[in-house]
Amino acid sequence: MLENNNVLAFAIALVGLLQAGFLFLVLRNEGKSGWHVNRWMMVFLLAVSASFLRDIILLFGGTAIALILEPVLFSAYFALGPAMYLYFRELSGHSDNHPWKHFLVLPCVCLIAGAMIGLVFFHHGDEILAGSPLHITFANDLIASVIATCLFIGLFGFAVCYHVALSRCVYASARQLRLAGDHHSMMRRRWSLNVVICLHAVLVAFILSQVVQLVASDMHWSNLLINVGFVLTLLRLSFLLASQPFRTGKNNPEKKARPQKVTNHSAPQDDYADVICAKLDRIVADQRTLFDPLLTMPKLAATIGVTPNQLSHVLNNVIGQSFFEFVNTVRVHEAARLLCEEPDRNILDIAMTVGFNSKSTFNLAFKRATGMTPSHYRIQAITEPDRKDMGACFRLTPITPVRN
Repeated sequence: MLENNNVLAFAIALVGLLQAGFLFLVLRNEGKSGWHVNRWMMVFLLAVSASFLRDIILLFGGTAIALILEPVLFSAYFALGPAMYLYFRELSGHSDNHPWKHFLVLPCVCLIAGAMIGLVFFHHGDEILAGSPLHITFANDLIASVIATCLFIGLFGFAVCYHVALSRCVYASARQLRLAGDHHSMMRRRWSLNVVICLHAVLVAFILSQVVQLVASDMHWSNLLINVGFVLTLLRLSFLLASQPFRTGKNNPEKKARPQKVTNHSAPQDDYADVICAKLDRIVADQRTLFDPLLTMPKLAATIGVTPNQLSHVLNNVIGQSFFEFVNTVRVHEAARLLCEEPDRNILDIAMTVGFNSKSTFNLAFKRATGMTPSHYRIQAITEPDRKDMGACFRLTPITPVRN
């Protein structure tokens, strides 16, 4: 029975390593344009691979080698949460200015785990070198057991905290992408929600593994259950990439649109920001571009003649709005005017005219901008005809850079 368990553990670990390697190569092929997002998913895959390596090293290297490498392999678990949190931050366009601070806990965990392994070798070195089965309990090694318990409790709390943080980030981003409604945004939304559901499954597998370890007092089945959760997650991600590929670096129009050359691509100079803002003013006045239901950030950037990174920088740091907020503000402003000036016109028709793909998306964007639904807004305009400003419940001012 023991040999069958070893074969099963090896098979699961091998499949997991192959899947992680496949996804790593896919992300690497995205190129430099997708590097800032994909690097964190790569860190996640490396940390997951460490979990698979634990079982392989234990099977073929023996207990002594497995214990020596345990501090490094165990501390890799603490990289899972931060890696996915930073991945979703980058994917949603809200990157962290100091990302590596999230990984400062890893060397601390490695040192604590190293001290625990040192105690284990000090108390049970002869048994380990002789190849005898090693069972550490509170009865035969209190200090090592207490340290191990604290590490697992710390890992659980650490994982839950980052899981909550990344879930909030994903669901907030999903709402914005749903408001955008274009094909690329919906693909990005589907990918993010599926990834976070997979992470939910991994967290459940981790909790169940700890319950199994407490009930059965056997870490073998505990590690096996965690690895099964990781394998299923990687298989699901591979299936999503195969069935509906989502790319952060493909079809990037930066190479097609030849912008004016600037010294710092991530932070345009003030005069260059002025040029972008002036062009945005003309596009707002013309309206046809912003009412395109298939409008995306790259498409708008190409129309202006800049890169998506430059346009994003100006929108977020100079104008103070995200791409979706900027476009929806202009669309809702025009829709508000049409609701007042054409009271008999169908609301869905107005929504389609200004670039929304569905009435539900239009209602969400309109209520966020005005505080009321389109129908309520129209009724109020009819019942209060003396209010001449109903067609402009919020004013669209010229886009001028705000200097500090």
